[in-house]
Amino acid sequence: MKYQSQKVALAYFAVALGLFAIQVFGGLLAGWVYVQPNFLSEVLPFNIIRMLHTNSLIVWLLLGFFGAAYFLIPEETERELHSPKLAYLQLAILVIGTLGAVVTYVFNPFEGNFLAWQGRA
Repeated sequence: MKYQSQKVALAYFAVALGLFAIQVFGGLLAGWVYVQPNFLSEVLPFNIIRMLHTNSLIVWLLLGFFGAAYFLIPEETERELHSPKLAYLQLAILVIGTLGAVVTYVFNPFEGNFLAWQGRA
C-alpha cells in the first residue's frame, strides 16, 4: 500500500468477508429448512433466515464498496485520507446498527411493549 490511510479498507473488506460467510451459511441453512420444514421451525423461522440471507448481501456489498472507495481515494488524490478515525467510526456505526437489526429480528425483544407498534397506532 502506498498510503497508510488505505489500511482502513482492510477493516471494511474483513467485515464484508465475514458478512459474505454469514450470507452463504444463511443460504445453506435456508435451503435445508426449505427441504426439511420442521428443522429449526420454532427457534429460527424460515422468513427470518431468508431476511438475514438477503439483507447480509446488501450490507456486505455496501461495505465492500466503502472499502474500495477508501482504498482508491488516496491513490487518485495522491494524498492521505483526512481522518481515518472517522472511517473507522463509520464502520463501527454500520456494524452496530446491523447487529441491532439482526438481534431485533431474531429475538424480538419488544414484543408486548409499546415500542412494538410497527407503525400502527
